[in-house]
Amino acid sequence: MRALTRDQLLKIFGLTSGGFDAQQRAGHVALAFGTPVPATPGRYFDLDLVAMAIAAALAPTLGRQAATAIVLGFFDHWVAAVGRADADTARNYFFAIGLGGDDTGRTPAILVSHGTNHQVMSDLDGASSVIAVNISDILARLRAKARGAGIDLSQPFFFSPENERFSQIITEFHHERDARMARLRRSKEKYRRHQALLRRQVIKPVPRLEDAPSG
Repeated sequence: MRALTRDQLLKIFGLTSGGFDAQQRAGHVALAFGTPVPATPGRYFDLDLVAMAIAAALAPTLGRQAATAIVLGFFDHWVAAVGRADADTARNYFFAIGLGGDDTGRTPAILVSHGTNHQVMSDLDGASSVIAVNISDILARLRAKARGAGIDLSQPFFFSPENERFSQIITEFHHERDARMARLRRSKEKYRRHQALLRRQVIKPVPRLEDAPSG
């Protein structure tokens, strides 16, 4: 992962400082590692750009609140797709949402998956509709925007799930999220808004824990 300043992050993503601040006040910012705030004020990662791009892709269909909650809650899913996409450029990898109901058919639910098109469609078979965000395309677009801004994002955004560092960082992710949430709790209003956002969604991961071989 490459560290970015706030100015670099906003330049690549095409946001003004005021626009970004307004999104944060509304609770509509989702960054990497499952939190809405960076580990250190003013210091971001290139992976934060991916989180913001996924939320932006989901928002027109799901709304900003649901999109933000999904990106925050399922970092381990979408970052696995990022790692795969960087390691295997011959195929497209997706972070996908299946819309449907629970076993009773009474409570609306959102199912989350990641992988190749074959994998996510297999995982989400039976969903009433599927929203698939092309992670491979997002990475390519972010790199193109970064080049235009004179910033090098050619290095991988994240490790492949086969790399032992992947599982180590996913474990560390939980500790990192706890540290960031401790900072968030210092602002009671922001923390209440964040918790309310997550409670409003019924979101479930699919049973598959690892990518199955694609066919």
